[in-house]
Amino acid sequence: MADGISYYLGFREMRDYKTVLKQLFSEFLGTFLYLAIVLSAGIARGSNNVTVVIALSNGFVVSSIIYVFGHVSGSHINPAVTVGALVCEHIKPLKAVFYVTMHAAGSVAGAAVAYVISADSIRGELGATTPYDNSSVHQIFLLEFLMTFLLVAVVLSVIDPHRGAKGLGSTPLAIGVCVAGCLCSGIPYTGSLNPVRTLGPAVMMGIWKFHWVYWAATMLGGFVAGLVYRFILKVKYRGYNLDEQ
Repeated sequence: MADGISYYLGFREMRDYKTVLKQLFSEFLGTFLYLAIVLSAGIARGSNNVTVVIALSNGFVVSSIIYVFGHVSGSHINPAVTVGALVCEHIKPLKAVFYVTMHAAGSVAGAAVAYVISADSIRGELGATTPYDNSSVHQIFLLEFLMTFLLVAVVLSVIDPHRGAKGLGSTPLAIGVCVAGCLCSGIPYTGSLNPVRTLGPAVMMGIWKFHWVYWAATMLGGFVAGLVYRFILKVKYRGYNLDEQ
């Protein structure tokens, strides 16, 4: 009984500390690089409409980070993705907790670097995620939920081991395109898709307006996406392979 609980929670796999440390460092460094780079996308653009610039920056950087770190840790760099992966049993609960901890630490460290390298005159809110003035908390919650649901569903679809590769293309590219597409739609109203994307600037700039929404909506979106994919969309037959279609 105790062994079963230990296995389910993930204590057993934590004994391979060398692998686990590499994975945790990968998640920290990936999240750090993500925040340090993408927060600069709109800083020096003044009041110009930079929706596309910011969206593409996020999508391209996310794709690049997955290419670099994906083979080590899966390159979640997003607690909502970790929640979806946990629901679909791609990660154990204990490791998931450590992943989210690394995401938060990397977020704050990356935001600190973005803060240091940006001049006072153009720093503004350091790319902080803030809702559009006329948007209600319910509208922001729903949009963040829907965008994160789609993102996590895409992630789960491209890492499903029972699916073939034909028609799916590049895993990093598919995820990056989803991020960019969602942000093109969401930035005029909100635009997080990732609670730690919101956390870093909030810590550095002290901007906490509706901060809880960016955690609750995205984590719920990841959780529901995990449930939907696991029980409805997941390929159930090992013989199914898109390469053969």
